[in-house]
Amino acid sequence: MKKLLILDSNSILNRAFYGVRYLSAKDGTPTNAIYGFLNILLKLIKEQEPDYICAAFDVKAPTFRHKQYEGYKAQRKPMPEGLAAQMPLAKDVLRAMGVTILEKEGYEADDIIGTVARLCEESEISCFIATGDKDDLQLASDKTKVILTVTKSGYNETIIYDDKAVKEKYRVTPTEFIDVKALMGDPSDNIPGVKGVGEKTAMSLIEKHHSIEYIYENIDGIGLKGAMLQKMKDGRKMAFMSKELATINRNTPIEFNAEECVFDGFENNGELYEILKRLELNSIIKKLDLSGGDNVKENEDIFKDFSYQVGDKNMISGDKVTVVLDFDGDNISSAAVGAGNNAVVLNEQDDIKELLEDDSIAKVMFDVKEAIVKLNGRIDIKNISDDTAIAAYLVDPAKNEYTIEKLASEYFGTVIEKPEVKQLSLLDDVETDRSEYLAKCAVALGVLNERIGDKIKENGQEKLYHEVELPLVTVLAHLEINGFLVDDNQLKEFADKLGEKIDALTNEIYMLAGEEFNINSPKQLGVILFEKLELKPVKKTKTGYATNADVLEKLRDKHPIVNFIMEYRQLAKLKSTYCDGLRAVVNPNTHRIHSVFTQTVTVTGRLSSTEPNLQNIPTRTELGREIRKMFVAKEGYVLVDADYSQIELRVLAHIANDETMINAFRNNEDIHAVTASQVLGIPLEDVTKEQRSSAKAVNFGIVYGIGEFSLAQDLHISVKEAKAYIESYLEKYHGVRNYMESIKEQAKKDGYVKTMLNRIRYIPELKSPNYNIRQFGERVALNTPIQGTAADIIKLAMVRVDNRLINEGLKSKLILQVHDELIVEAHKDEVDKVKQILSEEMQSAMELNVPLKVDMSTGHSWYDAK
Repeated sequence: MKKLLILDSNSILNRAFYGVRYLSAKDGTPTNAIYGFLNILLKLIKEQEPDYICAAFDVKAPTFRHKQYEGYKAQRKPMPEGLAAQMPLAKDVLRAMGVTILEKEGYEADDIIGTVARLCEESEISCFIATGDKDDLQLASDKTKVILTVTKSGYNETIIYDDKAVKEKYRVTPTEFIDVKALMGDPSDNIPGVKGVGEKTAMSLIEKHHSIEYIYENIDGIGLKGAMLQKMKDGRKMAFMSKELATINRNTPIEFNAEECVFDGFENNGELYEILKRLELNSIIKKLDLSGGDNVKENEDIFKDFSYQVGDKNMISGDKVTVVLDFDGDNISSAAVGAGNNAVVLNEQDDIKELLEDDSIAKVMFDVKEAIVKLNGRIDIKNISDDTAIAAYLVDPAKNEYTIEKLASEYFGTVIEKPEVKQLSLLDDVETDRSEYLAKCAVALGVLNERIGDKIKENGQEKLYHEVELPLVTVLAHLEINGFLVDDNQLKEFADKLGEKIDALTNEIYMLAGEEFNINSPKQLGVILFEKLELKPVKKTKTGYATNADVLEKLRDKHPIVNFIMEYRQLAKLKSTYCDGLRAVVNPNTHRIHSVFTQTVTVTGRLSSTEPNLQNIPTRTELGREIRKMFVAKEGYVLVDADYSQIELRVLAHIANDETMINAFRNNEDIHAVTASQVLGIPLEDVTKEQRSSAKAVNFGIVYGIGEFSLAQDLHISVKEAKAYIESYLEKYHGVRNYMESIKEQAKKDGYVKTMLNRIRYIPELKSPNYNIRQFGERVALNTPIQGTAADIIKLAMVRVDNRLINEGLKSKLILQVHDELIVEAHKDEVDKVKQILSEEMQSAMELNVPLKVDMSTGHSWYDAK
C-alpha cells in the first residue's frame, strides 16, 4: 500500500519555534522555526519513506467554529511576531521543494488533514499525519497513523498511533476521544466542555459509556449522583456544542488529488538553493546535497575557461599569483599556482621553495599562518600580498569555518569537490583528481580575493586589513613557533602537591558523609547531600538533584561537607586541566608549550588561543595563580610583561567623548575614585576603599551593558539601590549616556556596529521577538565597539613590537598575548631596550583623546612578572 505524509504545519512550526534556540539570517530574518520544521520533515521522510507529501496550513481568518461559538480560541494569544514572519517563508521553502500546500479559508489545518485522511482511506493509501497536537488522534485508524511529537522532561519524543495504540494508551477509541474533549473542554482552544468535569472524570465516563449521546439519554441511570449529576445536567448544552467544536470536519471542500503530491526526492533546483542560501540554512543545503547537483543555479561560472597543467616554475608568468599549498605532515607535497583561469601544479620541492622565496612575485594565499608554522623557517614565504581567509573573516566574522570550497559555494554557487584516496590501486587517478582540485582552488582563490577585496573597500576596512590583520598573520606564526618555556619538574611537583591535598579532602568528605562514594558523580553526591545528610534540595533535574557550583554556594553554611566539596572540585580541576593537561602538551624537544592562535574565531576581534588555551590560565585564586610560576624564561633571559592599563575604559572615554572621564585619564587620576566622587557627590580625597570598589564594578559593568539586577548581585545591594547608582552614574557621565543611547539606535537601524577601524559585527539578535535575546543584542551593541577597538589596538601593538624586535636584530622575542597583555622573552642585556620598544609601540598604537598607559614588570616566571 502506498503511503502519504501530511504535515500539520502550524503545529510543527510552533513547536520548532519554541524548541529551537533563536536563529536568524544576517539581515535579521528569524529562521529557527523553519530550521526545526525542515529537520523534522527530513527525519520523517527518512523514517517513513512516503510516496506522497503535502502540508496543511491554517489561514488567518475566522472559521465555521468561530461563527458557531464566539468564544472559540478567544483566549489564545496572538502568534509571536518572530513565528508569524516565518510562516510565509516556510511555505516558500515547501513550494520550492515541490511539496503541495493545502489551506482553505473558513477551515483549520486539522479539517484539511481529516479530509485528506478520509480520501486516502477511500483510495487505499496509508495516511501518516505528522503533528504536535493530540486533537488529531481522533483520526487514527488501521489505515491512518498519527505521528505525534510530545515533549517529556524537556526532550521531544515521537510516538506513532493507530486506532489500537490510541485505545491502549487512553482506554478510549479515536472517535471517543472527541467525546472526552466534549466533557472536559480544551482551554487552549477555549472549548468550554462541562463546567467542573476534568480529564479523569471525562475519560472514565467515556471509557464506560462510549459517547455523550448515550450518557445524556441515560443520565439518571448511569450511576452519577449529587453534585456531579447536577454539573452534567447543567452542562448538557455546552457538552454537545463542545463536541461539535472538537470534531474535525472530514468533508472540507478542498481539491485534492494524491497524484499531485507525488514525492520521489527533492529536486536539486536553483530556487530551493537560493531561498535556503538567503535564509543561511547551510546545514539544510548540505543535508539535501543541493550544492553538489548539476542543476544548482550558479551565479557565475568561474571555471568557464579553466585549464591547468602539471609542470615547473618556468611555466608561471606574472608578478602576482594565487598559491594553494598541499601538505603531507609538515612538508609541502605540491603547490597549485593560479593566474586568471589557468593554473600550474608544482610537485618538485626546489620549484616550490624557489617560488615561495621569490620576493618579486606577490602571493595571494589562504590561511597562510598554518603553512608558516609547519615550515618553521625551512622555507621563508616572501611577499604575501593577501590572505583571503583573513579578508573573508573581516567581511563576515560570524562564520563557523573559512575554506576556499565554502566561500566559492557562497559567493558563486560553485562546487569544488575534494577527492579522497579510496584504495591504493586508484592512486594515479586520485593524484590526477588531486591536482585538478588544487588547481581549481587556486583559480577560485583569485576570484574570491578580488570579490572579497571589493567588500573590504566597501566597508572601509583597508587599514584594518593591511595594517593589522594581514601582518598579524606572520606575528602569530612567530608566537606559535617561539612557544613558552615550561618548568616541567616544578609543574610535576605542583601536581603532586595538589594530589596530596585532594586525597586529604577526599578523606574529610568520606568521614563527614559516613561512607565512600564517587565525589565526581552528581547523582551520588546528590544522594549524600539531600537524602543521607537531609539538606534541603535547591533544584532538581531530570536525572536527580542539582549539585552545581550555584547550588553548593547556597548550601555552604548548611553543612561543613559543602566547603570541602567545593575546594575538592577547585583543586581537581586545577590538577586535571592545568597540571596534567599542560604537561600533556609540552613539546618534548623544546620543553615549550606552542599554543595555536587563531584570528578568525571571535566576532569581537579578540584572538583565540587553543591547544592549550593560554589566555585562560587561572588568576582568581592564589593557588590558581601559582600555575603561572611554571611558565618561565630560558637561561640568560627574563620575561617582560607589558599590560595596557584600563584600555577598555580609555576607549569608552574616547568613543563617548565624555569630558569627565577624559579629564580623569589626562590628569592621570584614579578613574574609579573619580567615578565614586562624581556619583556620590563627595570630594575625591574622601572616597573610601569600599566606595572605590563599587565604582569600579559600575565602570566595568557599564562597558558590558550591565543592568541593575546584575549590579545588585555584584555589589550585594538592593535592585533599587543599584538602579539609583546607575542613573546617577549616567547623569554625571553625559557622554557615556549619550553613547549608550545612540549606539543602540544606530545598531537597530543598521543591523551591525563597528570599531574605530571599521571592524564589523552583525547583531541579528536586535530583531528577535524574544525580549531577553533583544537585551543581549543591545549589550553586544554597547560593548563591541569598545572591546573590538581595544582588540584592534593590542593587535596593532603586537605587529609593531614584533617588527621592531626583528628589524633591530634583537635576540628577544614576543611569545604571548593575553587580551591586553604582551609578554616578551627578553635577553638580559636587552631588557631596557625591550621595555622601550614595548612602551613606545603600545602607547602610540592608536591615537585617542586620552593617553594609552602601559604597566610593565619583569621576572623569571610569568608569576613574578605580574
